[in-house]
Amino acid sequence: MTMAEQKSRPRIVIIGAGATGRGQIGRLAHQAGFALTFIERRKDLVEVLRSAGRYTVGLAGQKIEEVEIAGFEVVRTDELFKCMPAIAEADIIATAVLPTNLEAVAPLLAKGLGLKRQQSIDRPLNVIACENMERSSSTLRDMVLRHTPKFDWGWVDAHVGFPDSMVACLVPWPKDPLYLLAEAVQEWSVDAHVVKPPLPELPGLTLSANQEAALERKLFIKNTGHFAIGILGHLKGYALMHEAARDSEILALAGAATKESAAAVAGKHGLDPLETEEYRRTFMEQMRSLFLPDEIGRVIRELGRKLAREERLVGPALVCLDQGREPRALAQVIARAFQVKNPEDPQTLGLRADLAAFGLEQTVGAVCGIPAGHPLARLILAMSGGGVGV
Repeated sequence: MTMAEQKSRPRIVIIGAGATGRGQIGRLAHQAGFALTFIERRKDLVEVLRSAGRYTVGLAGQKIEEVEIAGFEVVRTDELFKCMPAIAEADIIATAVLPTNLEAVAPLLAKGLGLKRQQSIDRPLNVIACENMERSSSTLRDMVLRHTPKFDWGWVDAHVGFPDSMVACLVPWPKDPLYLLAEAVQEWSVDAHVVKPPLPELPGLTLSANQEAALERKLFIKNTGHFAIGILGHLKGYALMHEAARDSEILALAGAATKESAAAVAGKHGLDPLETEEYRRTFMEQMRSLFLPDEIGRVIRELGRKLAREERLVGPALVCLDQGREPRALAQVIARAFQVKNPEDPQTLGLRADLAAFGLEQTVGAVCGIPAGHPLARLILAMSGGGVGV
């Protein structure tokens, strides 16, 4: 590649060189010909990636298809003299750091955007927070502005888009940092109404006219099913997700729960019921893949957050009730979640302490954000004495 060709390539900076950052976003950007820079806080991972100069992603479908990623740059978050120019010159910045770490990213982004303005780099930049949360990029924008002088806020809004994003691609945490497994089927969309054009073409990234529907379809089907299988698998003693997904009893209840949540999201957003069911069915089949040995302990961590009112179980259950349907399977999975004993998760330990101190009814109300006597609360309590079957 000539120097002119190198300079003409669109540039993407990915903050977070973990499983999603490299296994999904980095792979797509590399395959699309982007100049690729990772910014990572873990010094040991930075050194491994710098030394090797490449890593491999195994795409798991009916078989494993391997893709080698090379020719990237990787810098540490404390190397500001490298981070700031990379951010200033980027066409796309993506974060993949988990929601709890977004606040730590904001000061670094603010510094890089400040340099972009100082150097009069006026071409549009889109910052995409690829986190498993609602309003991901909008939240990051608010954080960045808190670290930006007020007189620069107008410039940021004129030149930098923060389109909310939805990502869906299972990438288990790798045992070998240079070899990642990932789903062959992946989703990545951003809110088309917020993007600052022109956005460089990146196959695999979709501009969505209804990002709320795209996000809730993923949350109410993939996140719901994933979490349900993890909860039920944990209670039956499984260690890996694909093992639990092959248990007929677990598959029956998780399947029933995702059918309820799929109907909820289709009804709420006017989605085609047949297409929504095919989306659900494809996901449930993918969960049985032997090539993605995802650990159940990872899936069920942050138990309290995932049982919250707007989250993957309670959220669709409430929509079902609003639509006049009783979410019996979802309520049963929620009830089973309150039986989880995971000593490695601080949120689960806190939930167990609340159950011991206040009982199930009060704890359900506090964690799920539903008042005592609410139809869903009554249904969860009614389901709390059964097994894992429907």
